[in-house]
Amino acid sequence: MTLAISTAFPQVVPPVVHNYPHLLVHYGELALKGRNRHRFIQRLIEELRAKCRPLGTCRIRMLQNRIWCAFADAVSWDTLSAIARNTFGIANAHGMWQTLPTLAAIEAQAMACARADNFDSFAVRCRRVEKQGALTSQEVCIRVGRAIELATGARVNLDAPAWTLWVTLVGQDAFVGCNREEGPGGFPVGISGRVACLLSGGIDSPVAAWRMMRRGCRVDFIHFHSAPFTSAASQEKVAELVRLLARWQGIGRLAMVPFGRIQEEIATNAPSAYRIVLYRRLMLRIAESLARAAGCEALVTGESMGQVASQTLSNLAAIDAVATCPVLRPLIGKDKQEIVDEAKRIGTYAVSIEPHSDCCQYLEPRNPATHSSADELSVIEQEMNLAALVAQGIETAAWQTIG
Repeated sequence: MTLAISTAFPQVVPPVVHNYPHLLVHYGELALKGRNRHRFIQRLIEELRAKCRPLGTCRIRMLQNRIWCAFADAVSWDTLSAIARNTFGIANAHGMWQTLPTLAAIEAQAMACARADNFDSFAVRCRRVEKQGALTSQEVCIRVGRAIELATGARVNLDAPAWTLWVTLVGQDAFVGCNREEGPGGFPVGISGRVACLLSGGIDSPVAAWRMMRRGCRVDFIHFHSAPFTSAASQEKVAELVRLLARWQGIGRLAMVPFGRIQEEIATNAPSAYRIVLYRRLMLRIAESLARAAGCEALVTGESMGQVASQTLSNLAAIDAVATCPVLRPLIGKDKQEIVDEAKRIGTYAVSIEPHSDCCQYLEPRNPATHSSADELSVIEQEMNLAALVAQGIETAAWQTIG
Protein backbone atom coordinates (compact mmCIF):
# COMPACT_ATOMS: atom_id res chain seq x y z
CA MET A 1 0.00 0.00 0.00
CA THR A 2 1.36 3.44 -0.92
CA LEU A 3 1.55 5.91 1.92
CA ALA A 4 0.77 9.58 1.37
CA ILE A 5 3.90 11.72 1.21
CA SER A 6 4.23 14.74 3.40
CA THR A 7 5.01 17.99 1.63
CA ALA A 8 6.08 19.79 4.81
CA PHE A 9 9.60 20.34 3.48
CA PRO A 10 10.00 23.12 0.88
CA GLN A 11 10.45 21.91 -2.71
CA VAL A 12 12.78 24.67 -3.92
CA VAL A 13 15.26 23.85 -6.69
CA PRO A 14 18.78 24.34 -5.24
CA PRO A 15 21.64 26.13 -6.98
CA VAL A 16 23.65 22.88 -7.08
CA VAL A 17 21.67 19.96 -8.47
CA HIS A 18 23.89 17.39 -6.78
CA ASN A 19 22.50 18.33 -3.40
CA TYR A 20 19.28 16.44 -2.78
CA PRO A 21 16.46 16.64 -0.22
CA HIS A 22 15.42 13.03 -0.88
CA LEU A 23 17.11 9.64 -1.01
CA LEU A 24 14.99 6.98 -2.67
CA VAL A 25 16.18 3.52 -1.62
CA HIS A 26 15.38 0.33 -3.47
CA TYR A 27 15.87 -2.98 -1.72
CA GLY A 28 16.35 -6.19 -3.67
CA GLU A 29 16.48 -9.58 -1.94
CA LEU A 30 14.45 -8.32 1.02
CA ALA A 31 11.35 -8.17 -1.19
CA LEU A 32 11.42 -11.98 -1.49
CA LYS A 33 11.07 -12.65 2.23
CA GLY A 34 7.34 -13.34 2.24
CA ARG A 35 5.79 -13.16 5.70
CA ASN A 36 9.12 -12.09 7.22
CA ARG A 37 9.61 -9.19 4.79
CA HIS A 38 8.29 -6.56 7.21
CA ARG A 39 10.88 -7.54 9.84
CA PHE A 40 13.76 -7.27 7.33
CA ILE A 41 12.57 -3.93 5.99
CA GLN A 42 12.09 -2.49 9.46
CA ARG A 43 15.67 -3.46 10.30
CA LEU A 44 16.87 -1.68 7.15
CA ILE A 45 14.86 1.41 8.12
CA GLU A 46 16.55 1.37 11.54
CA GLU A 47 19.96 1.26 9.84
CA LEU A 48 19.04 4.15 7.56
CA ARG A 49 17.66 6.17 10.45
CA ALA A 50 20.93 5.77 12.38
CA LYS A 51 23.04 6.80 9.37
CA CYS A 52 20.81 9.73 8.42
CA ARG A 53 20.50 11.12 11.95
CA PRO A 54 23.80 13.10 11.83
CA LEU A 55 22.58 14.87 8.67
CA GLY A 56 19.76 16.71 10.45
CA THR A 57 16.01 16.22 10.44
CA CYS A 58 15.06 13.29 8.26
CA ARG A 59 11.73 11.54 7.77
CA ILE A 60 11.86 7.92 6.67
CA ARG A 61 8.79 6.15 5.34
CA MET A 62 7.80 3.22 3.19
CA LEU A 63 6.88 4.15 -0.37
CA GLN A 64 5.51 1.13 -2.22
CA ASN A 65 8.58 -1.13 -2.72
CA ARG A 66 11.01 1.62 -1.78
CA ILE A 67 12.13 3.52 1.29
CA TRP A 68 11.86 7.29 1.13
CA CYS A 69 14.29 9.42 3.17
CA ALA A 70 13.26 13.08 3.18
CA PHE A 71 15.74 15.60 4.59
CA ALA A 72 14.82 19.02 5.92
CA ASP A 73 17.89 20.43 4.15
CA ALA A 74 19.40 19.21 0.89
CA VAL A 75 22.37 16.85 1.42
CA SER A 76 25.38 16.43 -0.86
CA TRP A 77 25.34 13.46 -3.19
CA ASP A 78 28.75 12.35 -1.89
CA THR A 79 27.22 11.91 1.56
CA LEU A 80 24.10 10.17 0.31
CA SER A 81 26.02 7.83 -2.00
CA ALA A 82 28.27 6.78 0.90
CA ILE A 83 25.17 5.77 2.87
CA ALA A 84 23.95 3.71 -0.10
CA ARG A 85 27.32 1.99 -0.63
CA ASN A 86 27.80 1.10 3.02
CA THR A 87 24.35 -0.09 4.04
CA PHE A 88 23.60 -3.77 3.58
CA GLY A 89 20.12 -4.45 2.26
CA ILE A 90 20.22 -1.64 -0.31
CA ALA A 91 20.13 -2.71 -3.97
CA ASN A 92 20.47 0.85 -5.28
CA ALA A 93 19.55 4.39 -4.31
CA HIS A 94 18.87 7.66 -6.08
CA GLY A 95 19.27 11.28 -5.07
CA MET A 96 15.93 12.85 -5.93
CA TRP A 97 13.75 15.94 -6.08
CA GLN A 98 10.02 15.53 -5.52
CA THR A 99 7.50 17.11 -7.88
CA LEU A 100 3.98 16.61 -9.21
CA PRO A 101 3.34 13.65 -11.56
CA THR A 102 2.63 15.85 -14.59
CA LEU A 103 4.71 16.13 -17.74
CA ALA A 104 5.17 19.88 -17.23
CA ALA A 105 6.40 19.51 -13.61
CA ILE A 106 8.72 16.59 -14.41
CA GLU A 107 10.11 18.41 -17.45
CA ALA A 108 10.81 21.56 -15.41
CA GLN A 109 12.72 19.61 -12.77
CA ALA A 110 14.55 17.59 -15.43
CA MET A 111 15.71 20.79 -17.15
CA ALA A 112 17.01 22.15 -13.84
CA CYS A 113 19.09 18.99 -13.49
CA ALA A 114 20.32 19.05 -17.09
CA ARG A 115 21.40 22.68 -17.02
CA ALA A 116 23.63 22.04 -14.02
CA ASP A 117 25.76 19.45 -15.87
CA ASN A 118 27.77 19.20 -19.07
CA PHE A 119 27.33 16.09 -21.23
CA ASP A 120 27.30 15.10 -24.88
CA SER A 121 24.99 12.09 -24.60
CA PHE A 122 22.17 11.16 -22.25
CA ALA A 123 19.31 8.83 -21.47
CA VAL A 124 16.06 9.22 -19.56
CA ARG A 125 15.08 6.22 -17.41
CA CYS A 126 11.54 6.27 -16.03
CA ARG A 127 10.03 3.73 -13.65
CA ARG A 128 6.31 3.74 -12.90
CA VAL A 129 5.79 1.94 -9.60
CA GLU A 130 1.98 1.98 -9.82
CA LYS A 131 0.41 1.23 -13.18
CA GLN A 132 -2.83 3.15 -12.59
CA GLY A 133 -1.26 6.61 -12.92
CA ALA A 134 -2.18 8.93 -15.79
CA LEU A 135 1.36 9.01 -17.24
CA THR A 136 3.23 6.13 -18.78
CA SER A 137 6.98 5.62 -18.61
CA GLN A 138 7.28 5.92 -22.38
CA GLU A 139 5.46 9.27 -22.42
CA VAL A 140 7.84 10.69 -19.82
CA CYS A 141 10.96 9.43 -21.59
CA ILE A 142 9.91 10.83 -24.98
CA ARG A 143 8.72 14.24 -23.74
CA VAL A 144 11.57 14.86 -21.27
CA GLY A 145 14.19 13.42 -23.61
CA ARG A 146 13.11 15.72 -26.42
CA ALA A 147 13.23 18.78 -24.14
CA ILE A 148 16.75 17.96 -22.95
CA GLU A 149 17.90 17.29 -26.49
CA LEU A 150 16.66 20.67 -27.71
CA ALA A 151 18.04 22.60 -24.72
CA THR A 152 21.51 21.05 -24.56
CA GLY A 153 22.25 19.74 -28.05
CA ALA A 154 23.27 16.41 -26.53
CA ARG A 155 22.31 13.23 -28.36
CA VAL A 156 20.27 10.39 -26.94
CA ASN A 157 22.29 7.24 -26.18
CA LEU A 158 20.35 4.53 -24.41
CA ASP A 159 23.23 2.02 -24.33
CA ALA A 160 26.11 4.02 -22.84
CA PRO A 161 24.98 7.55 -21.94
CA ALA A 162 27.38 10.06 -20.43
CA TRP A 163 24.55 11.37 -18.26
CA THR A 164 21.31 9.76 -17.07
CA LEU A 165 18.14 11.29 -15.74
CA TRP A 166 16.12 9.05 -13.42
CA VAL A 167 12.37 9.49 -12.93
CA THR A 168 10.23 7.46 -10.52
CA LEU A 169 6.43 7.78 -10.58
CA VAL A 170 4.59 6.75 -7.42
CA GLY A 171 0.90 7.57 -7.00
CA GLN A 172 0.42 11.32 -6.79
CA ASP A 173 4.13 12.09 -6.75
CA ALA A 174 7.12 12.02 -9.06
CA PHE A 175 10.80 11.93 -8.14
CA VAL A 176 13.50 13.25 -10.46
CA GLY A 177 17.29 13.09 -10.13
CA CYS A 178 20.51 12.42 -12.00
CA ASN A 179 22.55 10.41 -9.51
CA ARG A 180 22.35 6.70 -8.71
CA GLU A 181 24.50 4.53 -6.46
CA GLU A 182 24.62 0.74 -6.37
CA GLY A 183 24.26 -0.69 -2.88
CA PRO A 184 26.00 -3.81 -1.52
CA GLY A 185 22.77 -5.85 -1.44
CA GLY A 186 22.36 -8.60 1.14
CA PHE A 187 20.50 -8.18 4.43
CA PRO A 188 20.66 -5.34 6.99
CA VAL A 189 23.20 -5.98 9.75
CA GLY A 190 21.77 -7.66 12.84
CA ILE A 191 18.80 -9.40 11.24
CA SER A 192 20.59 -12.78 11.17
CA GLY A 193 22.10 -12.74 14.66
CA ARG A 194 25.62 -12.31 16.04
CA VAL A 195 28.78 -14.22 15.14
CA ALA A 196 32.45 -14.03 16.16
CA CYS A 197 35.15 -13.89 13.49
CA LEU A 198 38.72 -15.07 14.09
CA LEU A 199 40.56 -12.08 12.62
CA SER A 200 44.21 -12.77 11.77
CA GLY A 201 45.25 -9.46 10.22
CA GLY A 202 45.76 -11.03 6.80
CA ILE A 203 43.73 -10.67 3.61
CA ASP A 204 41.16 -13.44 4.06
CA SER A 205 39.47 -13.03 7.43
CA PRO A 206 38.30 -9.39 6.94
CA VAL A 207 36.62 -10.47 3.69
CA ALA A 208 34.97 -13.40 5.51
CA ALA A 209 33.69 -10.99 8.17
CA TRP A 210 32.35 -8.60 5.52
CA ARG A 211 30.53 -11.45 3.79
CA MET A 212 28.82 -12.45 7.05
CA MET A 213 27.79 -8.83 7.65
CA ARG A 214 26.31 -8.83 4.15
CA ARG A 215 24.19 -11.82 5.13
CA GLY A 216 22.78 -9.86 8.06
CA CYS A 217 25.10 -10.89 10.89
CA ARG A 218 26.55 -8.54 13.47
CA VAL A 219 30.20 -9.54 13.84
CA ASP A 220 32.46 -9.53 16.89
CA PHE A 221 36.17 -10.16 16.38
CA ILE A 222 38.76 -12.32 18.14
CA HIS A 223 42.49 -11.92 17.45
CA PHE A 224 45.20 -14.31 18.68
CA HIS A 225 48.68 -12.78 18.92
CA SER A 226 52.06 -14.08 20.04
CA ALA A 227 53.20 -11.13 22.17
CA PRO A 228 55.65 -10.80 23.88
CA PHE A 229 57.51 -12.97 21.34
CA THR A 230 56.30 -10.93 18.36
CA SER A 231 55.66 -7.22 17.85
CA ALA A 232 52.33 -5.48 18.36
CA ALA A 233 51.97 -4.95 14.59
CA SER A 234 49.24 -7.56 14.17
CA GLN A 235 47.22 -6.07 17.03
CA GLU A 236 47.44 -2.61 15.48
CA LYS A 237 46.43 -4.01 12.09
CA VAL A 238 43.35 -5.86 13.30
CA ALA A 239 42.18 -2.79 15.21
CA GLU A 240 42.42 -0.79 11.97
CA LEU A 241 40.62 -3.54 10.03
CA VAL A 242 37.76 -3.54 12.55
CA ARG A 243 37.64 0.25 12.18
CA LEU A 244 37.33 -0.12 8.39
CA LEU A 245 34.62 -2.77 8.67
CA ALA A 246 32.69 -0.50 11.05
CA ARG A 247 31.57 1.47 7.99
CA TRP A 248 29.04 -1.30 7.40
CA GLN A 249 28.00 -2.42 10.88
CA GLY A 250 28.91 0.42 13.21
CA ILE A 251 30.86 -0.17 16.42
CA GLY A 252 32.69 -3.52 16.57
CA ARG A 253 33.87 -5.48 19.59
CA LEU A 254 37.39 -6.94 19.44
CA ALA A 255 39.01 -9.44 21.82
CA MET A 256 42.82 -9.62 21.92
CA VAL A 257 44.06 -13.02 23.13
CA PRO A 258 47.75 -13.50 24.09
CA PHE A 259 48.67 -16.85 22.54
CA GLY A 260 52.48 -17.02 22.66
CA ARG A 261 52.82 -18.92 25.95
CA ILE A 262 50.10 -21.35 24.88
CA GLN A 263 51.97 -22.01 21.62
CA GLU A 264 55.13 -22.76 23.58
CA GLU A 265 53.26 -25.42 25.55
CA ILE A 266 52.04 -27.04 22.34
CA ALA A 267 55.49 -26.88 20.72
CA THR A 268 57.04 -28.56 23.77
CA ASN A 269 54.58 -31.46 23.92
CA ALA A 270 53.57 -32.14 20.32
CA PRO A 271 55.21 -33.38 17.09
CA SER A 272 56.19 -30.34 15.01
CA ALA A 273 54.19 -31.43 11.95
CA TYR A 274 50.92 -31.13 13.88
CA ARG A 275 51.57 -27.77 15.56
CA ILE A 276 49.46 -25.61 13.26
CA VAL A 277 46.42 -27.87 13.48
CA LEU A 278 46.80 -28.08 17.26
CA TYR A 279 47.09 -24.28 17.46
CA ARG A 280 43.86 -23.98 15.51
CA ARG A 281 42.03 -26.50 17.69
CA LEU A 282 43.02 -24.60 20.82
CA MET A 283 42.06 -21.27 19.23
CA LEU A 284 38.64 -22.69 18.41
CA ARG A 285 38.10 -23.84 22.00
CA ILE A 286 39.05 -20.43 23.40
CA ALA A 287 37.15 -18.50 20.72
CA GLU A 288 33.99 -20.53 21.26
CA SER A 289 33.98 -19.79 24.97
CA LEU A 290 34.54 -16.06 24.35
CA ALA A 291 31.92 -16.03 21.61
CA ARG A 292 29.23 -17.70 23.70
CA ALA A 293 29.87 -15.29 26.57
CA ALA A 294 29.43 -12.41 24.11
CA GLY A 295 26.11 -13.77 22.83
CA CYS A 296 27.44 -15.09 19.51
CA GLU A 297 25.84 -18.13 17.89
CA ALA A 298 28.65 -19.19 15.52
CA LEU A 299 32.33 -18.75 14.71
CA VAL A 300 33.64 -17.43 11.38
CA THR A 301 37.06 -18.00 9.81
CA GLY A 302 38.70 -16.88 6.56
CA GLU A 303 39.87 -20.36 5.60
CA SER A 304 39.75 -21.45 1.97
CA MET A 305 40.00 -25.05 0.88
CA GLY A 306 43.60 -26.13 0.22
CA GLN A 307 45.11 -22.65 0.50
CA VAL A 308 47.64 -23.76 3.14
CA ALA A 309 48.51 -27.07 4.80
CA SER A 310 46.08 -26.64 7.70
CA GLN A 311 43.18 -26.01 5.30
CA THR A 312 42.90 -29.46 3.73
CA LEU A 313 39.61 -31.28 4.16
CA SER A 314 40.92 -33.71 6.79
CA ASN A 315 42.65 -30.98 8.80
CA LEU A 316 39.58 -28.75 8.74
CA ALA A 317 37.47 -31.68 9.94
CA ALA A 318 39.96 -32.39 12.74
CA ILE A 319 39.89 -28.72 13.79
CA ASP A 320 36.08 -28.51 13.72
CA ALA A 321 35.78 -31.62 15.89
CA VAL A 322 36.53 -29.59 19.05
CA ALA A 323 33.76 -27.03 18.42
CA THR A 324 30.19 -27.40 19.63
CA CYS A 325 28.88 -24.34 17.78
CA PRO A 326 28.77 -23.90 13.98
CA VAL A 327 32.05 -22.88 12.31
CA LEU A 328 31.26 -20.85 9.18
CA ARG A 329 33.76 -20.44 6.32
CA PRO A 330 32.25 -18.08 3.73
CA LEU A 331 35.43 -18.21 1.58
CA ILE A 332 35.81 -21.98 1.50
CA GLY A 333 35.35 -22.28 -2.28
CA LYS A 334 37.17 -19.08 -3.28
CA ASP A 335 40.64 -18.98 -4.82
CA LYS A 336 43.20 -16.46 -3.59
CA GLN A 337 42.79 -13.99 -6.44
CA GLU A 338 39.04 -13.82 -5.91
CA ILE A 339 39.62 -13.04 -2.23
CA VAL A 340 42.26 -10.42 -3.05
CA ASP A 341 39.93 -8.73 -5.55
CA GLU A 342 37.15 -8.57 -2.98
CA ALA A 343 39.49 -7.23 -0.30
CA LYS A 344 40.47 -4.42 -2.67
CA ARG A 345 36.84 -3.69 -3.46
CA ILE A 346 35.77 -3.38 0.19
CA GLY A 347 38.89 -1.38 1.14
CA THR A 348 40.72 -3.75 3.53
CA TYR A 349 43.49 -4.96 1.22
CA ALA A 350 45.98 -2.12 1.75
CA VAL A 351 45.94 -2.62 5.53
CA SER A 352 45.97 -6.41 5.30
CA ILE A 353 49.20 -6.53 3.28
CA GLU A 354 51.15 -4.42 5.75
CA PRO A 355 53.89 -6.67 7.23
CA HIS A 356 53.23 -8.31 10.59
CA SER A 357 54.06 -11.50 12.48
CA ASP A 358 51.03 -13.78 12.43
CA CYS A 359 50.62 -15.96 15.50
CA CYS A 360 50.60 -19.09 13.34
CA GLN A 361 54.04 -18.12 11.99
CA TYR A 362 55.50 -18.18 15.50
CA LEU A 363 57.04 -21.63 16.12
CA GLU A 364 55.73 -22.70 12.71
CA PRO A 365 56.98 -26.14 11.57
CA ARG A 366 58.95 -26.48 8.34
CA ASN A 367 56.84 -29.41 7.11
CA PRO A 368 53.28 -29.12 8.47
CA ALA A 369 51.01 -32.13 8.17
CA THR A 370 48.43 -31.97 5.39
CA HIS A 371 46.42 -34.84 6.86
CA SER A 372 45.29 -35.47 10.42
CA SER A 373 42.37 -36.94 12.30
CA ALA A 374 40.55 -35.85 15.43
CA ASP A 375 41.41 -39.16 17.11
CA GLU A 376 45.19 -38.91 16.65
CA LEU A 377 45.22 -35.25 17.69
CA SER A 378 43.23 -36.09 20.82
CA VAL A 379 45.93 -38.60 21.78
CA ILE A 380 48.63 -35.91 21.37
CA GLU A 381 46.59 -33.42 23.42
CA GLN A 382 46.50 -35.83 26.35
CA GLU A 383 50.10 -34.76 27.02
CA MET A 384 48.91 -31.21 27.68
CA ASN A 385 46.73 -29.62 30.34
CA LEU A 386 44.09 -28.44 27.87
CA ALA A 387 41.70 -27.09 30.49
CA ALA A 388 44.42 -24.87 31.93
CA LEU A 389 45.49 -23.63 28.47
CA VAL A 390 41.92 -22.77 27.48
CA ALA A 391 41.34 -21.03 30.82
CA GLN A 392 44.55 -19.05 30.32
CA GLY A 393 43.40 -17.83 26.90
CA ILE A 394 39.96 -16.85 28.21
CA GLU A 395 41.23 -15.10 31.33
CA THR A 396 43.90 -13.05 29.50
CA ALA A 397 41.60 -11.95 26.64
CA ALA A 398 41.08 -8.19 26.56
CA TRP A 399 37.94 -6.78 24.92
CA GLN A 400 37.71 -3.33 23.33
CA THR A 401 35.15 -1.49 21.23
CA ILE A 402 36.14 0.15 17.95
CA GLY A 403 34.15 2.26 15.53
